[in-house]
Amino acid sequence: MTLVGRLAGIVSDKAQFAGSLHNMCALSDLKMGRLLDTIDTWARDHGIDSTVEPPYRLPPTRVADSPPLSMNLGEIKTIIWATGYRPDYSWLELPILDRKGMVRHDGGVVSLPGVYLMGTQFMRRRKSALIDGVGDDARDLSAHLASYLATRTYKVA
Repeated sequence: MTLVGRLAGIVSDKAQFAGSLHNMCALSDLKMGRLLDTIDTWARDHGIDSTVEPPYRLPPTRVADSPPLSMNLGEIKTIIWATGYRPDYSWLELPILDRKGMVRHDGGVVSLPGVYLMGTQFMRRRKSALIDGVGDDARDLSAHLASYLATRTYKVA
């Protein structure tokens, strides 16, 4: 897996990425730390910190010293795209969007082979868009994907 910055553009057969990945990850880590500190303070102030496990913090996000600023499109086999709270698929040049610009899917399975969707509102459950719900959806989709891959034949170069 290669962690890259935000897609800045595509020129010919190369994807170009923003050079701000280190800053974005550090800012995310900082915000997460502040949120967890707020939760821990609330638990302490309300006397429930002794009823739960002690606070735990993940290590800072690991980013390569020099993350790639470009990549040949042929090298990319899987994309995990974090879009935030307001999905915008206008950049997606695939025949999978409905008239409102949303991805057409059935429980995250898109009609275009190899394209899947995760984390959308009510994708499979009420909690599909939440961190707590995406795990159940991921298990369901991975079962579908495993079944799909088992029926495929591959050429070895």
